[in-house]
Formats: sequence, C-alpha cells, structure tokens
Amino acid sequence: MCSSIHYFLLKQSLMPYCCEMEPLVPEHVDNQCQEQEAANYNPGSKQHEVCYLRCVYETLGVVNGSKVQVEKLYDLAKGFPADYRQAVHLAIDECSSRLHKTRNMFEQTGVPCSLLGFAVDRCVRLLIYGNCPTARWSSSITCTKVRQGLPFC
Repeated sequence: MCSSIHYFLLKQSLMPYCCEMEPLVPEHVDNQCQEQEAANYNPGSKQHEVCYLRCVYETLGVVNGSKVQVEKLYDLAKGFPADYRQAVHLAIDECSSRLHKTRNMFEQTGVPCSLLGFAVDRCVRLLIYGNCPTARWSSSITCTKVRQGLPFC
C-alpha cells in the first residue's frame, strides 16, 4: 500500500504526463524571476525554487507580505480554452479559500523567502490537475489509475 506522501509525490511527478497543462505564469515574469533568483541561489536547489515562486507570485500581485489574493490569477486564464479555463477558475476559487485559512502556517522567521508563493503554486497546480478536462487527460494505464485514485505503487 502506498503512503499518502508517496502517492502525493507520485501524482506530482505524473502531472506533466497525465494532464496537458498550460503555463499559467507569463514568460516575461518567469524569466525575470529565474534570473533574479539564480543570482542569489543555486538553480535546482529548494531555496532557489521557493524564492523563485515568491518572486513570481509577488510580481503577479498574488502575494503581498502575508496577504494572498489568488483571484488575481483569473486574468491569466483568459486565453485558455473554456474547459481548461473552468478547471483553472475552480482551482483558484478553492486555493483562495484554503490559503486564507492556512496562510499563517507559511509565515516563518529567519528564512530568506516566504513559502506563500510556493503554497500558491502547488495548490493551484494540483487542483488544476485534479480538475483536468477529459480531453486533456492521457489515456495511458498509469494515468487512468491515477485518475481513478487507485494505488499502484
């Protein structure tokens, strides 16, 4: 039987293969934050990823100190096909609710970058994945098992 953390990590690693997801972050913001944080932290390190995501979501106005406004992501979904845009909007709505309740958990002292950007990113991506439209879902055996919630590890 899979542990819940193992299954979570497995689902996260299958995300790009099971659901055809659109990039949510505009390329110019992605590039700007990658460059900024690469100057401070080793790319590929956990610290780089956390600080990069803080930069992204602060630049987009989603994170401001300890305030989270996930709703600001709605505009980024405007150009997506309707079924995928619906999945994104459902994810944003749910993450807004979840993160308003738990944002204090992500406030730390003595760390260079807030975890709120990381939390926003993971929440939105996982919930888009969970609501992935059927037309974007791979019909592979592994992905079908993941969609059905069947453990296979």
